[in-house]
Amino acid sequence: MPPDDVADAHSPPGGSSPGGTSGPGVAAELAAWLADVDRHLGLALRSAPGSPALHGGLEPLADALAALVARSGKLDLEVTPRSLEWRGERVYHVQTAEVPGERPELEHELSWLLHRDGIRRIRLRPGLEPAEVRAFLFALAAAMVGSGTHADLVTRVWDAAPAHLWLVTEEPGAARPDPLREGRDEPGPGHVPDWPLPEAPAVDVARLWQELRHDEDESVASLREAWRRERSVPFEEAFATFAAEVRALDARPAMREALAAAVATWIATAVQRADWAQALRALEQLARVDPDRRQGDEFLAHALGALDGAGLAARLDASGVADQGRMFAFAVEAGEPALPLLTSVLARSQKARVRAGATTALAWAFADDPAPLAAWLADPRWHVVRNVVFALGQIGGPAVVPLLAHALRHLDPRVRRAAVHALGQVPPAWRRPVLVAQLDTQDPRLLAGVLAMLARDPDTRVAESVLARVTAPEFVVRAEDERVLLLESLPELAGEFAVPLLAGVLVRGGWFAQPSAERTAAAHALRSLGSPAARRALEQGLRHRSGAVREACGQALARRESA
Repeated sequence: MPPDDVADAHSPPGGSSPGGTSGPGVAAELAAWLADVDRHLGLALRSAPGSPALHGGLEPLADALAALVARSGKLDLEVTPRSLEWRGERVYHVQTAEVPGERPELEHELSWLLHRDGIRRIRLRPGLEPAEVRAFLFALAAAMVGSGTHADLVTRVWDAAPAHLWLVTEEPGAARPDPLREGRDEPGPGHVPDWPLPEAPAVDVARLWQELRHDEDESVASLREAWRRERSVPFEEAFATFAAEVRALDARPAMREALAAAVATWIATAVQRADWAQALRALEQLARVDPDRRQGDEFLAHALGALDGAGLAARLDASGVADQGRMFAFAVEAGEPALPLLTSVLARSQKARVRAGATTALAWAFADDPAPLAAWLADPRWHVVRNVVFALGQIGGPAVVPLLAHALRHLDPRVRRAAVHALGQVPPAWRRPVLVAQLDTQDPRLLAGVLAMLARDPDTRVAESVLARVTAPEFVVRAEDERVLLLESLPELAGEFAVPLLAGVLVRGGWFAQPSAERTAAAHALRSLGSPAARRALEQGLRHRSGAVREACGQALARRESA
């Protein structure tokens, strides 16, 4: 607790010093400053580490708060999950917090960021320097980006050590009551202190306190110097040395598992900060402590799955091509544990280039075994499923056929069309049965894609399947555009076998034949075949008693001659 807590005990919460400025002006300035900080944190969430835009906005913010404290005296801000208050007046409030379904976004709000890490009051004292404010804002931005990783906000501010900016945190009680025992008569277990007090007479308390105070400055300085020395050694180097020493002392599997869990946390921290170079170096360390990745992949999947996907996608959108490439290189190297990250980028990125990179990374990462992608074909977001289907198409081969067959049953037609396109990378013998099963679809665009894909490598079974659809009794009740597509595909899929059927469609109706798209399609199909039998059918149609038949044949032959 800061030293002036006792002096403030009889002051109003969030009050200013007696000689300072107070009133609506201070509240308005605080509200404006906090709104600017909120915008700065939003930029931090979208920016890569070290971004010039991120650092450039700190100077005016730091100067403004230092000047406000110099004019107003000491200021206390009370922290709640959804607001910051000064003297009982809200100077920051999360407007969307009351809207159902907005809870996931609360973690990116300033008040929640502070409250989440146990901060209940921020104390600003006269003498506050802009450098101290900058250090605090750096800690805020780092905590925003590194949400869910190893360093909380209180630790970061403690490391910065601002002399005139203090955080009052929630201190946990020595023992918490068991809610299951509430209302019962029997007492719970007593609290056993783990830090026994020295045995000394009461008269010696003052002397002991003075001795502690005498050594305080020296001890704090020594602790900070040791901390700086520790921080001067690159973390990768320090961890490699530590891991080697630990493995030499304890080669049991349990120790290897503990080291793998530690590296997984390190990797997740680097990923959340978008430090892809360090994430790749950490992966190298994981390969050393857990060569077969049995435990490492499980820990890594859990750690990466808990990260902030929205923030990661926003930072990737704002990053350059080089950083985006490092992210995708990391995902390929990490393999299956990075699958939630890639799908989150596919779902949330606003840049086509980033989504294309994520799709390509999926194809590279799962080229040998695409089975893990199957779970994402059931994702409720159609665009995520479509991009996974694109990745399956890039992978190609027989292994993706069952997955693409499943995608062809998706409710969204855009996913089904993408699956047909992806089947183009599958060997013909494997894709034909899947495509033939789609000949009964009622989506004309999907049917056109299926017929075009079948036409790449037609065989007798494909011809029989298409002819069976055209001669089936239910053919006449299909939509007109579906009937036309099937008839127009017959020259490529059935060849000469289709001539009798097309000739029959051409003259169907006899004397009473009427102009129709179906009749025109049959005439054009005969013209496309160009065989003697097809030409004879068209020439006979020119002599037919129905004007509609003669007109369809005449148009087909005229197009042939002009071509």
